[in-house]
Amino acid sequence: MDQKFSAIILAAGRGTRMKSSLPKLLHKVLGVTVLDRVICSVRDAGADDLIVVLGHDAKTISGQLADTDIRVAMQTEQLGTAHALLAALDQQPPQHDDVLVVNGDLPDLDPDQLGSLMQSHRASDAELTVSSCNVDHPTGMGRIVRSTEGTFERIVEQQDVDSSLEAICEVNLGIYSVGVSRVQPKLQEMVDGDLGGADSTNESYLTDLVEVLIEGGIPVAACPSKGQQQFLQVNDRLGLARVSRVLQDRIQTRLLTEGVTIVDPVTTWIEFDVEIGTDTVIHPQTVIRRGVKIGSHCEIGPFAHLREGTVIEDDVKVGDFVEIKDSTLEQGVRAKHLAYLGNASVGRKANIGAGAVVANYDGKVKSPTRIGSGAFIGSGSVIVAPVNIGDNATVGAGAVVPAGRDVEPGSTVIGVPARKIKRHDDSIPEICEEER
Repeated sequence: MDQKFSAIILAAGRGTRMKSSLPKLLHKVLGVTVLDRVICSVRDAGADDLIVVLGHDAKTISGQLADTDIRVAMQTEQLGTAHALLAALDQQPPQHDDVLVVNGDLPDLDPDQLGSLMQSHRASDAELTVSSCNVDHPTGMGRIVRSTEGTFERIVEQQDVDSSLEAICEVNLGIYSVGVSRVQPKLQEMVDGDLGGADSTNESYLTDLVEVLIEGGIPVAACPSKGQQQFLQVNDRLGLARVSRVLQDRIQTRLLTEGVTIVDPVTTWIEFDVEIGTDTVIHPQTVIRRGVKIGSHCEIGPFAHLREGTVIEDDVKVGDFVEIKDSTLEQGVRAKHLAYLGNASVGRKANIGAGAVVANYDGKVKSPTRIGSGAFIGSGSVIVAPVNIGDNATVGAGAVVPAGRDVEPGSTVIGVPARKIKRHDDSIPEICEEER
């Protein structure tokens, strides 16, 4: 049996509670947009055919999908989740009959559980399988109602829960597996019926499809997840912060178990796709952005900021208030105080002094800087890219190395602008006089 399946991501809502000009699904969780997190999860679960349903802010969101194989369906009027699913099936027919349907604002999805839902769906005769979960506090969630024999009968939303249903702890997670060939005709009938009246405010919801299919003799099922797996949803800024904290704790737990020391997890922030080697110590108030790579036996922080594109090799020390972006620090480098390195390549055992700055941006273009192995960059110096600092060269404290003026290997430069010292014993007074 082909284990691959199609996936439809419902992403047409307004997201007004975010109170933002940026579409809700483009807000980031640990360096990754909410939508990209959902896409990654369904791909990891086994989906090889993805369809995203867009409505509000469709142009902005579709631009983020332009260079991918993801297909887009449009829900021009937001008339409920059933209407959104039907729009996807009509406009972008799935490549597989088995389709996973998820909301686009669930960045905490577990690929293993999604895969288990699809396996359970295929192993049964159900044409619609709903992912459910038993929780201690079900208030606010749709209840899974079963018969006395345990047969799945319907989903009852919170506003319709009466005293006889309040004690039900099995809830709907809003994730579905659908057999398209048998379900789509019934879905069409239901949506037409829900939206066919004179009341233009009517909407059609997927939760109602359960009863419609049962009445039509089409089997349905509810697949409980293991434990109390309840996916966090992003509806507003509070939800975004909550899911970020949960995922942050998960990332740090993994790193800690792999042999990384995080001195204070509460004040440390590490985004997705970060790699850190064993016996590396991360001090408090450190921020490590998405995709940063750090080797073993390093020491980072406190108050360090490692931005995208940064690669730190083994036995490197990056100290307090050091910011590094799109740079590589080779083995044994020291940058311990108040420095900025942008678009720089720093050779083995080079030393970056306190307050040193690699000025990589001239207002229009970002340029690279190469600092050779064993080089010493003095305190308060400024290197204006593009520049090559040779191996074992020294840039004196407070010196400014202009763009394009390379420093020869083994030489020493001082002053503003930096000039080479020819003989260490008698050249400094002469250069100082000339600068004066």
